[in-house]
Amino acid sequence: MNDADYDRLNQLRKEQVIDILAWTIEDLNNWSNNPNAIDRVQGYASMLEEAVWYQVSKAERKLTIHLEEE
Repeated sequence: MNDADYDRLNQLRKEQVIDILAWTIEDLNNWSNNPNAIDRVQGYASMLEEAVWYQVSKAERKLTIHLEEE
């Protein structure tokens, strides 16, 4: 991702970012569970969904540690 892409995301409101993230996760979940999708697409979508949730979990852990330190 380049600086211009980061700037585009950074200008969005929190609610917009949450909506985009939720839509992306839902779409990835739909593709990973779509019996009509080829295995390669299902696997790739499943891997990406897992990666997104991993990043969410990492952010949650950082937030929890930060809150505990206060």
